[in-house]
Amino acid sequence: MKITKRQLKRIIKEAHPPLEPGWDDVSPDDIVDGYYNAVSQLIFDDMAAAGIDPHESPEEVQYAVQALTNLLADLQAGNF
Repeated sequence: MKITKRQLKRIIKEAHPPLEPGWDDVSPDDIVDGYYNAVSQLIFDDMAAAGIDPHESPEEVQYAVQALTNLLADLQAGNF
């Protein structure tokens, strides 16, 4: 059975779907959103695991704020 060029192109196209976007296609806003989501999920998951309600424990919120402040200072100073 012979395959035409058109059929071959269609077969190849179906076998190799387009590549997912790489880092070249990611905007700076997407990167910032990714970091924000990761850090916020880490903090809120940790509070939830410890049974802490941020609305009822303002001191815990301040601990998290201080930890983030320290982290920012380390990042800006190149201490990583």
